Amino acid sequence: MKYRFTTTCFLIAFFIVSFATLSRADEPFEKASVAFRISPAIWADDARFEQLLDLFEKYPEATDEVTYFTQTIHSPVTDDELARRCVVLKDRIAKTRARGFRAGINLLCTFGHHPEDLPHSIGPEFPRAMTIDGTIAQGTLCANQEIFKERIKRIFTDLANADPDYIWIDDDVRTWHMLDSAGSAGSLCYCDECMKLISEKLGKETTREELRNVLADPKILAKVREATSDSYDRLFALIEKTVHGLKPDMPLGFMTGERYDEGYDFARWATALSGPNRDKEVYWRPGGGFYDQSYMDGLFGKSHEIGRQIALLPASVRVIQSEIENFPYQPLAKSASVTTLEAVSHIAAGCTGAAFNVLTMNDEPLDEYEPMIATIASRREFFNLAVQKLGRAPNVGVLPLWMKNDGNWAYRIPVQNLTCGISDVGIPIAYDWTKKDADVYLMSRPFVDHNPPETIKEYFKQGVYTDNDALGLLNDPGTYALNDLTGMEYKDVVTVDGIEKFEPNPLNGKFAGRTRDLRQSFWREPIISLAKTREGVETLSSCVDYGNETKAETIVGIYENPLGGRVCVNGYFPWSNILNYPKQSQIRAIMRWLSKDRLLGYVDSFAKVHLWLRQPNEKGQFAGIAINSTYDPATNLAIMLKTEKNSISVYGYSCERQVVEASETDGSGYKRFVIPEIKAWEPALIVVE
Repeated sequence: MKYRFTTTCFLIAFFIVSFATLSRADEPFEKASVAFRISPAIWADDARFEQLLDLFEKYPEATDEVTYFTQTIHSPVTDDELARRCVVLKDRIAKTRARGFRAGINLLCTFGHHPEDLPHSIGPEFPRAMTIDGTIAQGTLCANQEIFKERIKRIFTDLANADPDYIWIDDDVRTWHMLDSAGSAGSLCYCDECMKLISEKLGKETTREELRNVLADPKILAKVREATSDSYDRLFALIEKTVHGLKPDMPLGFMTGERYDEGYDFARWATALSGPNRDKEVYWRPGGGFYDQSYMDGLFGKSHEIGRQIALLPASVRVIQSEIENFPYQPLAKSASVTTLEAVSHIAAGCTGAAFNVLTMNDEPLDEYEPMIATIASRREFFNLAVQKLGRAPNVGVLPLWMKNDGNWAYRIPVQNLTCGISDVGIPIAYDWTKKDADVYLMSRPFVDHNPPETIKEYFKQGVYTDNDALGLLNDPGTYALNDLTGMEYKDVVTVDGIEKFEPNPLNGKFAGRTRDLRQSFWREPIISLAKTREGVETLSSCVDYGNETKAETIVGIYENPLGGRVCVNGYFPWSNILNYPKQSQIRAIMRWLSKDRLLGYVDSFAKVHLWLRQPNEKGQFAGIAINSTYDPATNLAIMLKTEKNSISVYGYSCERQVVEASETDGSGYKRFVIPEIKAWEPALIVVE
């Protein structure tokens, strides 16, 4: 009887917690979650600290939270030094809170990032991480040593006793670190202790040398990644137990980047941080590299990285502050306008806020950074409105195929190329690879190579856009043998003087007869001639030379296969240099055709405008963000949306509502909305209500 009563109570408690978690996930967002991350160069000095609070009080909309870094050096400081800093931070946190802001701590070094300022770092009694070739990572601690675990309990006790509103774990919890030799693929550490854990996963004892010789085997590497993920899981569980034993309601946050080498186990680690009952609030900070504005396409590349990171998070994670980092914090390296635009772009990709790491780590006067704070404050209302309208609804559109478990950095490159190329022409990108209902799939050879034929075949029941590299493997009779589904195969190669010619076809429309010359003499990329192996393959583009002589009858072809899926194979610079009008228009038409008119929307003007769209709710309401990524205004910008609504609301930075009526309907459920103007390097929030 006692057992039944205990079990019943447990189940009731479980369902209460589960319901509470789901309820939080479904709650609307009131505003964006915005924080500033502050260096000890500012908070450790009394006068500079007061100047900082005065600035935030002058611009209260700039931030809700002030997050204090424990250090600026990327190797772990000693326990005594960290404890001393926590005493100072307790005072800073109390004073920050008294000014009306929440305050937290960002532990910069849990393991350690780089071998930096080693003479003042933690002592040699703490074993360092080791690469597979035996190199010691002097700035990085091994996570699986008992002495390290005892340290974690001590330092997180000190952090919690400083009484912050939350604690962040930085992104040094990762396998890759700056070493004098090659990084350590798949595992944080290959010391003797970690090798025991890896051996347990493999089911047999192994040495570093033996493992190094077989690590290229995907099955072996997967086991090594599992051991690493287990290490992280144990670490987060220990941190959670330590902190919540002292402060039961304190949120814990973790910063990530793309984590292919660790298996991308974000959902698992978020669960560990949420506690055994999964009822503790967890924050997330997805990030990546975009430190200055010298290469603006890097902004959108980072947004796509962030989108992939967010796609794997549980719905219960609501505070998702993108990392906005202007390292090494030179005010003229990234303008205030670009910094705020970056926050918007990451919100478009799935974030619900931003964490600005943009102020000095040196002794410059803070008034040099006042224009940055003022600009962020002036655009805060737009951040709030965007998060209110977008919430955590998933991004929908074309899905570049990727997987969390089988990738590595070499695998990431083609995924990013696919994503950025198609995003550049105004096609919305989806990120959640676990969903099987994307509008169109972008397929690269590494993805094919990491999946069995039966998995790949499923995608060909829908829409697939791919290139010759993937096609060769798809048609390989010894492995996939999917010729019946692709409809085309490699025929020949054109190595010089190849020009794409758009052939008469409804998908080319008025651009039939136009050409696209990408000068092989400069870029050296081969052009692939495709042979039609099945009835029904249509040619979209052929190849001619400079004398207009046909060199290949088909270099871009489309096909509807026996499974009812649609395929496009592009053999002419498929992912790059696609920003002239004919190619841009052709790709948009291809994506819509491949989706069988399921694509929710796309840009329909000759413009470089990035577009993100979120999944409609049961009432057909949805929202998205368009960003004009050129130095010219986008005037009379046409957006095609699949909706029954006859008008949309459009908001710029001023947050003034502009109603745009549909100008025409094409008979397939799409309506054309013409936005009068989006200024250069500015966003527009599009709301279908």
